[in-house]
Amino acid sequence: MSDYTNYPALLVATPVACWLAHKLIWSKPNPVGRLPGPGDGHWFWGHELAIFESSHEEAYSRWMDSYGTTYKIKGALFHPDIIVTGDQGYAVEKAPTIRSFAERLIGRGLVWAEGSGHKRQRQQLSPFFTTQAIRDTFNTINACAHKGTDNLEEHLNESAGNSKQGLALNITEWTSSITLDVIGRFAFNYDFDSGRSPAAQVLKHLWHESEKAGLHWTALLGQVAARAFPFMSYLLFPFLESQVMVKRKLHEIAQSIIDGDVKEGKEKDMLTTMVKLTSRGEITSTREELFDHMSTMVVAGQETTSGSLGFTLYLLAKNPKYQTRLREEILQLGREPTYDDLTSGMPWLDAIMKESFRQRPLVSHMERIATEDGVIKLENPAQAEDGTIITEVAMKAGQVVYIPTIAMHHIKSVWGDDADEFKPERWFEPEMAERVTKNLGWNDDPG
Repeated sequence: MSDYTNYPALLVATPVACWLAHKLIWSKPNPVGRLPGPGDGHWFWGHELAIFESSHEEAYSRWMDSYGTTYKIKGALFHPDIIVTGDQGYAVEKAPTIRSFAERLIGRGLVWAEGSGHKRQRQQLSPFFTTQAIRDTFNTINACAHKGTDNLEEHLNESAGNSKQGLALNITEWTSSITLDVIGRFAFNYDFDSGRSPAAQVLKHLWHESEKAGLHWTALLGQVAARAFPFMSYLLFPFLESQVMVKRKLHEIAQSIIDGDVKEGKEKDMLTTMVKLTSRGEITSTREELFDHMSTMVVAGQETTSGSLGFTLYLLAKNPKYQTRLREEILQLGREPTYDDLTSGMPWLDAIMKESFRQRPLVSHMERIATEDGVIKLENPAQAEDGTIITEVAMKAGQVVYIPTIAMHHIKSVWGDDADEFKPERWFEPEMAERVTKNLGWNDDPG
């Protein structure tokens, strides 16, 4: 693995280049200047280091409480002010650097695609996510879950006898193994053996290294430097190296499956099905694109699902009364829950999962860029420093926009004064769905 001492020239050259770009390119008046916002940004990092080092919820929510749902923050490395907003209704797309990083980390899949390419890929993948398709995979998901919990129970029983002071358990390692099993079966009918297979061990190690590197301040430097100079996104920063190796490993697995004898049979995994459809001319997809679909599915699907499941278990551990209610609901069934039970017959399970997703959405914020000159019509007007009410904001093409998903999920005007509390019963309120749809137009889908 690379270390951070390999980049001294980059660390010196990047801020100098960004300062010159600021003077030569970005020094024109910025039309977002009238927006309110925190004025204590660092001369070099702006407000972006504060976001990086703290909980995104804490930083964005603090500013949202002070300035409303639309405000500006100072960009790092002399970048123009960034709009932070939850309002919608204008043309934005993924920032070029986001797409460049996505291409390197998981390939040209759905997270990378835009426009007509994104539409085509969604059409290719949508048959795998219909209600019937998900219902058809229920037994596979159930089997993976049972295998994982059986292994966990075995581990607890073996460890309990060797522990005199209690047993500490990192539950995320177990949720990661279970979700990797599910995604492996769904994506390409591959058995990761509940996280025990050699391939699973390699992937889990690389993910761990990637997470560590992503917490280092050079990860932020790499991101903002690439935003200023997109060619830098093709440098092998330490925070990218492990994830690039994950992509290669997943491509190796997909390659071995495709190189095998893919026969017309009952296999319904995504890769095998898409290979058959491609060979019959029913869809148009290159081998590399198939590999990228698998990388996207495993990386984006496994990590988000595992994280959400782990966080839900954490919330239940902190709030035992809801854990008790969920146990009672399960016991009242008197049998193994069916697909229909899980989707419509267990209201407390549904409410708990929704509340967990509200507390920690799949992505804490999304970075987008304006595709054309335009105007943001603010559903929730902002107030300038001189007291003027701002109902619209002129925006130039190329303007960077942050959508603070996690902060939007904690707005007291939408969720009530108890917005920061874990309170699943709020989802039993009849008007909740309408209120959420009206006030939270952005969805959490990073693709």
